[in-house]
Amino acid sequence: MTDTPTFADRLASQGCMLYGGDYNPEQWPEEIWHEDMRLLREAGVNEVTLNVFSWAQLQPSEDEYDFSRLDRIIETVTDAGLSIVMATSTGALPAWMALRHPDVNRVDEKGRKMRHRERHNACINSPTFRRYSVALAGKLAERYGHLDNLVAWHIGNEYGGMCWCDTCAERFRDWLKARYGSIEAVNEAWNAAFWSHTYHSFDEIFPPNELGDMTSWGGKAILGGYSLDYQRFYGECVLDSYNEEKAAIRRFDPVNPVTTNMMGTYPTYDYFRWRDSVDVVSWDSYPRPDAPAADVAMNHELMRGVGGGRPFMLMEQTPSRQNWMAYNTQKRPGQMRELSWQAVAHGADTVQFFQLRQNRAGCEKFHGALIGSDGTDRTRAFRECAELGAELKRVSGRILGSRVAPAKVALVFDWQSRWGIGLSAGPTISMDYVAEVRRWYAELHRRNIPVDIVGPYDSYDRYDVVLAPCLYMMDASLVSRLRAFVEGGGRLLLTSLSALADEHDSLYQGEIPVPLRDLAGVWVEETDALDPAKTVVPLWFADGTGDGTAATPNGRVLFDVLEADEGTQVLATYGTQYYAGTPAFTFRPSAGNGGVYYAATFPDETAMPLFVDRILDGTGIAGLTAEPLTGTPVDSVADIAAPADGTPVTIEVTRRVADDGTTFTFVLNPAYATVSVDLPQELAGHDLLADADIAAGPLTLAPYAVLVLETA
Repeated sequence: MTDTPTFADRLASQGCMLYGGDYNPEQWPEEIWHEDMRLLREAGVNEVTLNVFSWAQLQPSEDEYDFSRLDRIIETVTDAGLSIVMATSTGALPAWMALRHPDVNRVDEKGRKMRHRERHNACINSPTFRRYSVALAGKLAERYGHLDNLVAWHIGNEYGGMCWCDTCAERFRDWLKARYGSIEAVNEAWNAAFWSHTYHSFDEIFPPNELGDMTSWGGKAILGGYSLDYQRFYGECVLDSYNEEKAAIRRFDPVNPVTTNMMGTYPTYDYFRWRDSVDVVSWDSYPRPDAPAADVAMNHELMRGVGGGRPFMLMEQTPSRQNWMAYNTQKRPGQMRELSWQAVAHGADTVQFFQLRQNRAGCEKFHGALIGSDGTDRTRAFRECAELGAELKRVSGRILGSRVAPAKVALVFDWQSRWGIGLSAGPTISMDYVAEVRRWYAELHRRNIPVDIVGPYDSYDRYDVVLAPCLYMMDASLVSRLRAFVEGGGRLLLTSLSALADEHDSLYQGEIPVPLRDLAGVWVEETDALDPAKTVVPLWFADGTGDGTAATPNGRVLFDVLEADEGTQVLATYGTQYYAGTPAFTFRPSAGNGGVYYAATFPDETAMPLFVDRILDGTGIAGLTAEPLTGTPVDSVADIAAPADGTPVTIEVTRRVADDGTTFTFVLNPAYATVSVDLPQELAGHDLLADADIAAGPLTLAPYAVLVLETA
């Protein structure tokens, strides 16, 4: 072992969060490196991520390595006093490898063999890729693992996509043999008798691409369990490859944390499976210009949840604009700062960018950067980054290592339920798993209620409420943990499409929701699907809530037709359709203060607060403010990022707590408008950013304003 400090030690010793991002100097003449270092220091940058896409320069051929240019880059960065996150460069193949070793090239879902092309372009199961990627990671660690200014390793880059080649087919068959033991067990798990899909040998099974196990109905699976298993298999292979590179690094550097950058709700891999492999979760945040603040916050919470609640790295965001959207809108003045502090508020201990200097050519040449193609410090992006850098240097050391305030509400996010719903033909094309989960999160976010986003593999014992919208797929372990949670006094929300299938995408046989039927106290006899653009169904609450209001609470998309057991409370009924008068929202009490809520339809924006009111009633769970905190616009420029005239702005309030009990409450105005708020007493404190005491009462917040209120 070495005496090299840990990641947390490094951050604490330098007194502020990592602030920097991707720097790709191999794309430019060496003469500009030193000027770039001067500009980065001027902007308060203290870290650079190097070597992300340099494989072709580092390894010109099979047995030839050349680290001379990287050596000079590292020397330049080190002389400038900057820390380094070192990437392994294995996120994109060298052309010689793709030409001489075609097994590294992916086969796409249409059965087409790729040539050398874009990034994350390797078949992850290629023996050639595995051999050379591990060798390169090891050589880099051997050469640079001793650096005093090295703070982390970054394997690959934004792992993405899948492959359907013959090598993957062989590995998939081996995976199935290990998982099931016999071809008979595979047939049983997949219900392969359907459409004469019974297999008599593992050799008959191929990757389920568009040429095979996929319907003509919009890419839906013929056998859901088959496609689900391939999705699981490929994700495990990607994780195996990551772990092989990590092991190569660990032979020479046993201390510095190893990570890879994730992508929020990216659909292809189950990130919860990576928790034990990444030493610190890092992720890349690129919200669309019109993304609600709650959507961005939920992504941060999800990534924090993937890491088990520990602080994470904001590995990438843009200082100004993306380049890959239909309309690449610039961040408005102050917006980059507000989004950066929002990440910190939800658990980030770094603020990093892609990229530190703008590419001079290539498909990302229009992507924003701290240093633009002008190479000066005069741009708005540079000035704003420099202001943020100074702010972080001054105050972020106080926040480092603190945790997001403990939550009593958990929201389950399950990639495998998402896959299962997406692969199913029916019940509606309007089903969007992520959007439905976000709707529940958004209502809690509006109330400033702390929420943990958890996976289907987690324990729920420490929570009072667990929301499981559209938790379609439940294996025996998950069912057991949810039953124990409810029987122990917890409150569980199920919705339409919850608890329908086992891990093989086989429908449970019996009265829906079969595995939790007794606890839910309802039977779903049938489910109606209506086009939400044309039809919603009014909901009538038993206590009269919502009657006579300007906006009627409605259900949308799916409508379970329920039969409620004796003792099950009917909280709301449908107002129209052939199921008018039947239960739409129910509660079945259990031990203590617990029970199961069943939302038979997806509530709209008017109905959602009413549903959440009932779920939280009597739990004592409250937000960081007694009521949702809103701001009244007092002026705003005519701009796409400004609220509509008179529209109240929801002010985000989030809290982190240090080990010594010090609290840091973040108050963020997510709008490009000046707003007036009535700050409640519970938020009064010392604003670290302004170095001023903020009292309760009327307060004016500038566009994209941020307060970081410290209280003992």
